[in-house]
Amino acid sequence: MGKVIAKRFIFMIPVVLAVTFIIFMLSFISAGDAARVLAEQKYEHPSPEQVEEVRHAEGLDQPVLVQYGKWLNQALHGDFGKSYSTRKPAFEELKRYFPQTFKLAVTSFLLLLIVSIPLGILSAMYENRFLDKVVRILSSLSVSMPSFWIGLMLLYIFGVKLKVISVIGGNAGGIPILAAFAMDISSFGIMTRLIRTNMIQVLKQDYIRASRAKGLSSFNVILRHGLKNILIPVMTRLVSMVIGFFCGSAVIESIFSIQGIGNLALKSVTTKDTPVLQCFIFILAVGIVVLNFLVDIAYSAIDRRIQLK
Repeated sequence: MGKVIAKRFIFMIPVVLAVTFIIFMLSFISAGDAARVLAEQKYEHPSPEQVEEVRHAEGLDQPVLVQYGKWLNQALHGDFGKSYSTRKPAFEELKRYFPQTFKLAVTSFLLLLIVSIPLGILSAMYENRFLDKVVRILSSLSVSMPSFWIGLMLLYIFGVKLKVISVIGGNAGGIPILAAFAMDISSFGIMTRLIRTNMIQVLKQDYIRASRAKGLSSFNVILRHGLKNILIPVMTRLVSMVIGFFCGSAVIESIFSIQGIGNLALKSVTTKDTPVLQCFIFILAVGIVVLNFLVDIAYSAIDRRIQLK
């Protein structure tokens, strides 16, 4: 197992390098001129000569591969350059905004589990009955509702009408339940249907019938045998959803005025703050690769029939 894990870890290195190259090239060819952005901060109305002066001082006139090599070397040492907007280290800017996004992602994840697992299990236990039909209808509705629209409706109801949350200006304290619910709205239906489908298949297996014949209650059967055997497909989907919570948090954070990394990345795109954007995508990409690696290991731990190769 140790050799397999070490081999898989080594295979992660070219993947991360490829991601860094794509990140840098996309930033390089994107619209806007970073040298002009910096020159406008230094001079009120920079002339072409002043723009070129800044371009040379920042090394932006060097060949793209040379710029990439310098950026990669600095990134591997934790230096992603300074933000064009604040002139502070890009990584420090990301660290300052990360806690709010992390709080939102954890809240969304826990809320998704609390809602989807019971509904999916109940729907499977009462297959084709009234409760199952209601859950399936709600699941279909949730999948068809855009997160940004739900977010705006929640903000209007609880912020404008009921006045229980602030409409303008995010609050660093408290748990962002409404924002988490808006982010989860599509995931509720997907996860509930996934749990229902897999649980129905498990409940029809012979060992489940044998467990019930021994006198085990439905609760014990599901807890001891059912949940364990649906873990792998559910975990696979959960990982992609957790990644989505971090990648797709910009819209929800913008609606609820949450000062998180998604909102920061959105501002960085509009202001052409390349170092912050590169730092955000790089850390996110590395996190995704590492998370998928850990999930592969977890598969083997959950089900011994699955072997890492």
